[in-house]
Amino acid sequence: MDNITKLNLLFDYYGDFLTKKQRDIFEQYYINDLSLGEIAENSGITRQGVHDILRRAERTLENFEKKLDMVNKYLSYRKKIEKILVLLEEIEPGVAAEYKQKFTDIYNGVATLLKEGGV
Repeated sequence: MDNITKLNLLFDYYGDFLTKKQRDIFEQYYINDLSLGEIAENSGITRQGVHDILRRAERTLENFEKKLDMVNKYLSYRKKIEKILVLLEEIEPGVAAEYKQKFTDIYNGVATLLKEGGV
């Protein structure tokens, strides 16, 4: 996983623990794809100030992950669910007709968990 994707996941989980200014600048940079210069101009601070706030926010997010490990757990559960779906697809042809509906309900329930991030 690339660093930007990882930081966005960390932000999804721990962004509420950042200060309002850190959240705003993080969103402008990583989500709205503004440059440091654009953010500095919009925020009334220096480009270096924006850079420092971003680095501090990134460190805060990474520290929460080190302590709580929620993103790693989510990614681990996601891989396990994906593997379950693959196994279900492999055994589907062998499911007896009277169990097809239950099989479909189970498959759809697991797939919904994966889509909704309910792991």
